Amino acid sequence: MGLGSRIEDINSFIKSPDDCVFQVSIWEKIKYLITAVSYDFGIAFIFVILSGVLSPLLEPYENLLNTETYTIWTSILIICILTPLLEEGIFRFSLKYKRNYLLRVLGYLLKKDFSNFWKRNLRPIVYIVSAVFGFIHLSNYTNVDLTFFLLAPIIVGAQLFAGIIFSFLRLKLGFLWAVLGHFFHNFILIMLAFLFFHNVERELINNENVIFKATGIAFTVERASNMSFDTLNNGNLLCLEVQNYSLQKVVDKLYPSDSLKIRDNDQVDFNLISKTPEGYAKEEFLKVLKEHYTFKKSKDSTLTR
Repeated sequence: MGLGSRIEDINSFIKSPDDCVFQVSIWEKIKYLITAVSYDFGIAFIFVILSGVLSPLLEPYENLLNTETYTIWTSILIICILTPLLEEGIFRFSLKYKRNYLLRVLGYLLKKDFSNFWKRNLRPIVYIVSAVFGFIHLSNYTNVDLTFFLLAPIIVGAQLFAGIIFSFLRLKLGFLWAVLGHFFHNFILIMLAFLFFHNVERELINNENVIFKATGIAFTVERASNMSFDTLNNGNLLCLEVQNYSLQKVVDKLYPSDSLKIRDNDQVDFNLISKTPEGYAKEEFLKVLKEHYTFKKSKDSTLTR
């Protein structure tokens, strides 16, 4: 069975979910798993683009998942193993009527058989469960308002579609395959963060006055945290060295009289060297930070970038 046929099977399920299990080999199931996860990421990429286009509207909403950092191994344990087991157990294990023990017990107590009801209504059930799975991720955000809820289908669009894909794996291949699909989905996200955002140095400024390099730290690392800087009497920076340090603490030390707050818990390495004896103005440095990191005012929660 080719790639096109597998995608067609997934699309048919999306249009009309059913619980007829594929009678195929393990190798074919693996190919379905790879196809489903790839399809999932293809759709997720579209929502990433939409979120980028709408970023000015989305910036005020803080994702609580960005407030804590863990080691790479702890992240894999929590996000790739525990979370798929928990969420698949809650949302998709009972999609098969014979595994829906709560409904079967209720049927036993009421002396009714709900199997036909479940089979007739499986399509809306899958859609509702997938919608709940997607929209429950809205609880990760703070500072919500009417605009947030209007944009909710885009904010959690990737999770909404993932819910359908995981339902496909659960009903057509089996519960273990849904867990594996969820695992690989989250594992790929972890690896992308590790490869493209962790310990990746960026040169933010390099001109005749100053050179400034920044390195993001996506996962907790076991090395010392320190910050040192040298300024002139007028406050201009001659040099700044930051290692494994909270960006919020960097801002607090450089601008103690300002109520500047970082939206996310950014951990960074900074290296700044002024090329001139006049130093680099803190005001200019703050402008650079606001170009690359999201700030919010502590009093009114107004965000600037």
